[in-house]
Order: sequence, then structure tokens, then C-alpha cells
Amino acid sequence: MKTNIVKLFACGLTLWSFTACNSYLEKENFDIITPDQVWDEPKLINAVLVNLYDKLEIDGFNYWHQDAWRLMNPTTLSDEAQGSFQKDPMFDNANATYTYEDGLFEKKFSDQYKNIRNCNDFIAQLEEAQSLSESDKELLLAETRFLRAFQYFALVKRYGGVPLIDEPQVYDPSDLESLQVPRAKEADVYTFIINECREAAKVLPVTRGASDRYRAEKGAALALCSRAALYAGSIAKYGTVELDGVVGINSGESANYFQTAYEVSNELIDLHRYDLYNKKPDDKAQNYCDMFLKGNGDNGEYIFQKQYNVAGNKGHDWDKRNAPFSINGGGWGCGVAPTLEMVEAYQYLDGTDGTLQLENADGTPRRFDDPYELFGEKDPRLFASVYLPGSPMKGSIMEWRRGVIDRDGTHYVATSQPDGGNTVELNGITYSTSGKDGGADAGDASKTGFYQKKFFDETLENMEMGQSETPWVIFRLGEIYLNLAEAAFELGKTGEALAAVNEIRQRAGMPAYSSIDMAKIRHERKVELAFEAHRYWDMKRWRIAHLDVAQGGLNGFRGTALYPWYNVSDGKYTFERGTTPPKQIRIFLQKNYYTKIHTDDMNSNPKLVQNPGYTN
Repeated sequence: MKTNIVKLFACGLTLWSFTACNSYLEKENFDIITPDQVWDEPKLINAVLVNLYDKLEIDGFNYWHQDAWRLMNPTTLSDEAQGSFQKDPMFDNANATYTYEDGLFEKKFSDQYKNIRNCNDFIAQLEEAQSLSESDKELLLAETRFLRAFQYFALVKRYGGVPLIDEPQVYDPSDLESLQVPRAKEADVYTFIINECREAAKVLPVTRGASDRYRAEKGAALALCSRAALYAGSIAKYGTVELDGVVGINSGESANYFQTAYEVSNELIDLHRYDLYNKKPDDKAQNYCDMFLKGNGDNGEYIFQKQYNVAGNKGHDWDKRNAPFSINGGGWGCGVAPTLEMVEAYQYLDGTDGTLQLENADGTPRRFDDPYELFGEKDPRLFASVYLPGSPMKGSIMEWRRGVIDRDGTHYVATSQPDGGNTVELNGITYSTSGKDGGADAGDASKTGFYQKKFFDETLENMEMGQSETPWVIFRLGEIYLNLAEAAFELGKTGEALAAVNEIRQRAGMPAYSSIDMAKIRHERKVELAFEAHRYWDMKRWRIAHLDVAQGGLNGFRGTALYPWYNVSDGKYTFERGTTPPKQIRIFLQKNYYTKIHTDDMNSNPKLVQNPGYTN
């Protein structure tokens, strides 16, 4: 078992030296380290722990299904956005259909259980370490139990029940069967995660010192418990039980899970360790935008985050892959394009429905001097989360134009990406049929008229791969208020649900609700947590993804665009809905609520059973 720890150390060393600022790692020579040295030196033990953090499975900036160029992540696979590039499998060929893949977002057991095994080995050897005090051991044990629970949550939300292994396994070639553990029931895995988090929360500190500020605190354990319990409650209430509970949870258990989510969410809020970020209350859009910017991870709302550091070779690629076309050009960037459906999910400031008003009462197109005017009086979070046509952007504006309308009504549409020479000459004047950020169905620029703004670093000069340092938020207080609201409503505590949602709306600059229902709670979750990798998993746990798009599901969803047109007659802009952008229509099947277990994993363990609807 100690061999595993030595292998871990080599990976953890560099990251620790940059994120925890421990200069001793830069001074000492660690060319040769033996297992005994690791467990005789508390500094080395902590360095090994860093690798356990680094292996956490998060749906963050560099998380894509298979190859990154496919642009398939939890945002583009939900109804929030689509991928811009014109490449298969789902973001090209409008006449085709895309059925959600059997192995979508899979995490092979053979890979994921290495991380769990490392946690188990660390816990086992921690108990024997002579160089640590009992209080230090207790703290490290709690921390590692949280990390192990996090790994199990990544598995259970994909597969349902998985093998529960909480002790080191010893390899014996004469007894391989002892290593072949069957899948536990889905409820048992969620209960394990919840119990581990609650036990860890009893020990983990409420706050940490500056050098340890990115390690898990009590709040992180409570946040994972809150999220896991809410997921389990939803699956129990809205899902079905199959394979004798290996997938699905008995509906009678939903109230217990919702009660847990309700209790731990309240406990976390009552720590008064975190606050809803509100440093610029007079500028709600900028306030919300600032929370997600580089250098602002220590903003008081983040409970647990993943930090990045270019100097330590730990940067990410988000800005390079997602910059609007005019910033990166040449086919780079443009990755995630929010849909019109997502833009219209943001209400108006008076609390009315967010459907954009493109026409006058008599049916004629509304006309605007500036396309940005169309979005006036919308939820401030929209302007902080999405680059809209006309949005201020890196010292300029985001310019996306579908085409030009001549005085006689002839439409001249953009035919290529912005660097492809989209021009038309009318009455001796040359007009651009596209903006500098797109407008055509061809090429790699956005096809919806929008780009994602949340997390984008406009200050970044070297916009290349691995050069971004914006932190990824794993848990923040805004989610916990929404977890509380949902759990409270499911338990019939409508007053508390209403109060929790209104806390979020007040910070956003939106009017308070006078009454609450589940639709309002889900709506608030959609806009508050947009592009933070929640929506896809929420649609799955609520069991709405298989519904028709008209019912709020993903079946038949393609993603609608907004087309601004420049009118030569008066120099004004009019708009129309682009209902057929060149993207495949999606099909989400009932079986897609669970991911197919990889054939290699099935073949290596005959005690595993495959998820419903799949064959090997």
C-alpha cells in the first residue's frame, strides 16, 4: 500500500508548491523519497494530500466529453447553449439528429477507482503515522473522507449504484474474486456520501489560515452533503427503481433526503462564514460579473473552488477556447454559444416573462439604433453572463449581424465566418453582411448570436492554451440558498423556500416573489447558476430531460438563434428568431439518465450488472 503513496507524491509536489505557498518544497532535495520518509515527515504527508485534491472529478473549464474540439460539456449538452464549431457529432448537419451517447461523460471505473483507492490507502496509513499528533490525524482523516465522498458523488450521478469500497484492497493473484465487488444500491451510495460528509463536517475547521485557504473547510463538506442529498431526494421522487435498486431510489425515501438537504443547507448558512457577494450593490450586473473573474475567487461567497496557476503549469484553456471571434479569430475560440432560449429565461426587471419583444403591437418589427437596446430592462445577471449583440467587450463591442436589408426589402445574408469577406455593395456603398463576431451559418463563429461571458477574462493578454487562471467555483453560497429553497418546498415549508429564493433575487436586483412554486425555484436555479455545470445534471435528476422541448425537455431541442439585421433604409436594426440554425435535433432517451458502464469495466468484473437499456 505504501507504494501507492510514493507514486502519488511525485504528482502532488509541483501543485502544492504554488497553491499552498510552502517554500520548503522549493528548498529541499526530494530526488529520492522512500515510503518511510513520507510518513515520517508531516510536510510530505500534506504534499501527498495535494494530489488527492488534484484528482477530484469536477465539471470545470477543461472538462469536455472525449476531444475538446467537440465542445460537448454539461453546458452545451443542456439547453443553455450549443457548440459553435461546425463539427460532428451534434453541432453540424441540421438535417440530422443527435441521440445522447451511451457513454456520455463516462468515468471508467478502472480510472476512477484509482483515486478512491488512493484515498483508502491514505486513510489506512494515516492511522499508523507516528509523526502526526492525534488531532492532526483526525483533521487529515476528515479531509480525506470528504475527498473520497466527492469521488463517489462523481460516480453515482453518472451510473447510479457503484461498488462501495472504503478500505484498501490487497492484490492476491490466487484470489482475484475478492477484488470483484458488486454494485451497491444507488441509495446506499448516496447515504454513504451523506454520512461521510456529515462526519467530516464535525472535524473540519470553519476557517483556515491563508496558506491552507483552498483546502476543504467545514462548509465544503456541508455543501457536498447538501447537493448529494438534494440529488438523491429528486431521484427518489421523480425517478423509477430498476435492477432491485441498483439504479433508482424508493420514493418513500425522498422526504428523508430532502430533510437532510434542508438541515445541512441551513447549518451551512448559519455558519456565517460565507456571504452572497454584493460589493457593488449599485451596479448589479457588474457585481455579479466580478464574482467570477480572475483574482476574485476569495470573494466571500465561494465555499470550495479549484485554483489555477500558469507558473506552476496549472493553467486552463477556457479563454482561448471560448473567446468571441474578433478576439481570437481564425477559428479559435467561439466555443460555447448560449441559446436564445437561455437568454429569454432571464426575466425583465419588473419580474415579467423574459421573452424578447421583437415586434410592435401591430406586428411590424421594432427598430433600434443599437442592437443592445433590445435587451434593456432585463435581469442584470444576463449582461454579466452573456455577450449580447452590442455588448461592451474588451474595449469594443460584440458585433454579430445576420445580414443587411436593402431599401426594397431584399435580404443579403452573411455567408461565411467574419474573416471570409462578408460584404455587399448597395448604391455604391459597401456594407458588411456580418459583424466582426459572426452572423453566418458557416464557419466557427457563434450560430446563435451570443457568446458566454461568465468566467471570461478580458484582461488576459496571452490568450493561448493553458494561460488562464480564473478559478472554477465548485460550491458557492448562491447554490446553497437554492438547494435550501428546493428542499424546503419539497417538504412543504413554502415560507422558507420563498425567503431563500428572494435572497438570491434581491442580490441580483430582481423583485421579490410574493408566492413560490417549483417552477419558480427551478427557473431561479437556471439563471443564477447558468454555465456553472448544474443545468444538465438538474434536468437529469428532475427527470425532465426526456420530455419534448415544448415541455421543457431536451427531446427535439436544437437551440434557437437571434438574428439582428441592419436596415439600409434608416440605419436601424430589426430582429427575427433563427429557428433552424445548423445544429442537429437532439434525442434524449430514458436510458440516458444513467451512463453506460464501459465494456472494459464490465469484462474485468463479472459481478457488475449493466445499466438498463444498454448491452455490451
